[in-house]
Amino acid sequence: MRLPWRRERAEPEPNVAFPPSPEVLRAILRLDLHTRKFVESLFTGEYSSVFHGRGFEFSHVRAYQPGDDVRSIDWRVTARRGIPYVRQFVEERDLFVVLLVDISASGRLGPGQKSAADVATEIAAALAFSAVRRNDRVAMLLVTDRVEQTVRPGSGQRHVVRMLSTLLSFRPRGRGTNLAVGLDAIGRSFSGRAAVFVLSDFIDVGPEASFRQVMGRVARRHDVTAVRLLGRSTDELPDAGWVEMTDPETGRRIVLNTGNRRVRERYRRGVQRAHAAMASLLTEAGAELLDIDTATDPLLALTDFFRRRQRSPR
Repeated sequence: MRLPWRRERAEPEPNVAFPPSPEVLRAILRLDLHTRKFVESLFTGEYSSVFHGRGFEFSHVRAYQPGDDVRSIDWRVTARRGIPYVRQFVEERDLFVVLLVDISASGRLGPGQKSAADVATEIAAALAFSAVRRNDRVAMLLVTDRVEQTVRPGSGQRHVVRMLSTLLSFRPRGRGTNLAVGLDAIGRSFSGRAAVFVLSDFIDVGPEASFRQVMGRVARRHDVTAVRLLGRSTDELPDAGWVEMTDPETGRRIVLNTGNRRVRERYRRGVQRAHAAMASLLTEAGAELLDIDTATDPLLALTDFFRRRQRSPR
């Protein structure tokens, strides 16, 4: 599959109702109001130092001057003209922001709190509104065990409304997870450099070897941030006696005696090992990891994350 992402303007997406229903439109307006403070804060800061997706294109050569970086010397021109010349670059005008959102079944669950899907929607809205405020283009992929839907790059408020309408109203066909298929679509269909945000609980990413390989390939070209949505209350089992648990993606059921302290401890250690292993995988592949507790305000975590990036660019 090759996505037509080189078009300059957004076009209507197939199978997406637009304009959105009144209910969906009200939800989008709430997201706009909720994220506005974050968007204003990010916009007034060093935007280009936060998003490292912006690339550079060649402009011209000029004579070397003391203090110039010797790594920028153009040796062919230097040899031809007999004196040192350096290459000059200009920053590309546009920045692409790509949102890869995991909409598999596990993300739609939450024990008495916001689910990972709810938090992912808030984060996607904040990033999309921030991008269009700067007149940058933003695209989105919705992924389960397949690429369910794509929204091509576009800019402007109407484009964000279309994108969020898709995210809020889309009903996926798949229930499982395979993030590699979404990352592969980005790698094959997007030639320019972009800021890629992967929004997922990362509990299951699909075949691990494939995910590691594709994530590494995409991270070498793009600035990739893995936003891991964690429900801290699910990291430990409650002392509730015998409990039947069902995997929302596979339907597999198991019965556990949560009244047994050893069972609860094994579960807790297993979750911790899985989180640590995934963090190592993402870091080794070249992605920057941001953990967000779904029980907290994700915009505060995003604000802290971007402030750290302003102080310490990658």
